[in-house]
Amino acid sequence: MSFSQSEDDLGVFKEDKRRLTAKSVARYVLVFMLVAVMVASLTTFVVGVFTLEAEYGSRVVSGLLGEGMYQVDSLMMLSAGAGAILVSSLGLAGVLCRNKCMLGLHLGILAFLSITLLVAGVLGYIFISELEDTAKKSMIDVITYRYGVNTHRNKKHSSITTSWDEVQRSFSCCGAYGGENSTTSWYIYQRSSYWYKDNFSNGSLVPQSCCDPTSDMDRCQGLIPSNSPPSQAPPVVNVPVNYTLYTTGCYDKLEEYIKQNGIIIGTAAIVTAVFMIVEMILGIIVHRSS
Repeated sequence: MSFSQSEDDLGVFKEDKRRLTAKSVARYVLVFMLVAVMVASLTTFVVGVFTLEAEYGSRVVSGLLGEGMYQVDSLMMLSAGAGAILVSSLGLAGVLCRNKCMLGLHLGILAFLSITLLVAGVLGYIFISELEDTAKKSMIDVITYRYGVNTHRNKKHSSITTSWDEVQRSFSCCGAYGGENSTTSWYIYQRSSYWYKDNFSNGSLVPQSCCDPTSDMDRCQGLIPSNSPPSQAPPVVNVPVNYTLYTTGCYDKLEEYIKQNGIIIGTAAIVTAVFMIVEMILGIIVHRSS
């Protein structure tokens, strides 16, 4: 009888040992995942800052398009990344101190942050898929109605004008999109814009930022008549091109930069969110077994 009881006790001991070992393994794996999430969150935060504040990041694109929504993705990445670093630190402290309340609070906040990052990732890829149509239309609208119009009274118009001038100089582009024979590149200013129609241009056919800074500005801006753009409307056929005037639209020059931002945001956000979900599952297991 005592021998049988000893065997039972031994079985219970082995079972308890297996459970203890499983708990320990889960806890160590959770600590590893928490560190991984912290690293991924730091990366997400850096990506958010980079895509927002880069020379031609989402803040500049928002300025060009006159829409704050193009900064939302980067801001979500930045906020979620910073929050996840703090929450992961809380979770790590909860695991190491075996504090069930801290771990539970960590899991609750982490669930919200992982959803935020997934949304940011999906938005990044949606932005890429809808980029061409929405960006081109927004660029035309901004140049037509806002560029250079009442900039001394309207801060929004002033900011948009500054953004456009910076990009046109930096990328040697002019207008929305298209080449020298397009009505939506350099010719859009005199064809559609209220900057030209309401004489904010002071007689210039294109902004100074559409010209090579080393060129004859009066000739490049059409203040001196010539038989080349911008004095001559497109199509430019058998007419000497004004090589001091940038004739390619800015979307054509910026397209790869904008798409690259969307891919970076989408990929970083989704990968970090997956890490968070895995870590959350492990956290729930450890929390329930504590």
